[in-house]
Amino acid sequence: MKTIQEGKAQIFVPELREIVSSDMPVFYNQKMRVNRDLAVLGLDYLCRKLRRELKVADPLAASGIRAIRFIKETNCVGKVYANDINEKATKIMEENFRLNEISPEKYEIHREDANFFLRKSWGFGFDYVDLDPFGTPVPFIESAALSMKRGGILSLTATDTAPLSGTYPKTCIRRYGAKPLRNEFKHEVGIRILIKKVIELAAQYDIAMIPIFAYSHLHYFKLFFVKDRGARLTNSLIDRFGYVLYCFNCMNREAVFDILKTKEHCPVCGTRFNVGGPMWLGELWDEEFTDFLYREAHEREEIAMETKRILKSIWEEARLQTVGFYTASKLAEKIGIPQQPPIRKVVEFYEGVRTHFEGDGFRTTLPHEEVLRRSEELKVIIERRLKGGV
Repeated sequence: MKTIQEGKAQIFVPELREIVSSDMPVFYNQKMRVNRDLAVLGLDYLCRKLRRELKVADPLAASGIRAIRFIKETNCVGKVYANDINEKATKIMEENFRLNEISPEKYEIHREDANFFLRKSWGFGFDYVDLDPFGTPVPFIESAALSMKRGGILSLTATDTAPLSGTYPKTCIRRYGAKPLRNEFKHEVGIRILIKKVIELAAQYDIAMIPIFAYSHLHYFKLFFVKDRGARLTNSLIDRFGYVLYCFNCMNREAVFDILKTKEHCPVCGTRFNVGGPMWLGELWDEEFTDFLYREAHEREEIAMETKRILKSIWEEARLQTVGFYTASKLAEKIGIPQQPPIRKVVEFYEGVRTHFEGDGFRTTLPHEEVLRRSEELKVIIERRLKGGV
């Protein structure tokens, strides 16, 4: 056992392995620091919004690091309910709560199956649920949605990014009911498919899970949803499901809501379109929530610099909420641009914004034909410069 510091919390953890896995006796992944930082900031947003004591659930708590940070880094937690089916985890959790000198009145530790823990009393009334499984969150989504109060927030993590991003398309179809696209914006497609799945699982109960924030980092996706109720509102979310038509020859992409109105061939080059979806085609970032995360993170010393960097990138990216983006390297490859300009110059040239999904990625509202035209223009400019011309 060793003691580590994260944020304002100290915890006992087993000696850390280089490669983490679900068979570790008490699961703690130091690479998920950014994820936990955002979970704390998301809870603090809800604290300021509701202005009362909150009930918080961590159904897959492992070492208890999130639950402890929730209490120590926000000031509105009435009680945190930390659960893990692993007996050793619950014992270490108890030690960690004592190590941080947290009053027993501020937490409860449970040792139950996560779904049973969440469902054992519908209307239990969690204001905030942080769901961070090893792999897919699908088996827990319905239980989480049912366990929450209206107006509560679900903080959700998925680490099965390979199926969602097109490496294992059949797994994605089986697990998420959607076909992925393995292109330059495959991780965005994966996130949009995951959002669709969360919405449709909750919709069975006339629960509207409204997406307010999404990001991709390392090996995982993280999403935030606000819970509301009502068939009309739920239907309005489902109405924003659709498909992405993508041309692997010229990179053309089109978002369509009606599968019966999809085009078979790309109107730019005539190549047969590939179809991805169904997926969420709405916005990925709520302006108020994103702005709060960005500004609040930069005021806190306990938030990691990497978290602050990512939030700054997303805060800027959210100004152009397109479906899909381009990468400078892919454009250079397709058009034959001999030397890739710095990304800041690329962004200016295409009147866009950078995306956090890819280091050389950018969003633009320019039509695809205009992107290709400007790419040809950029090719000529760079060729002239390389030859010593003007």
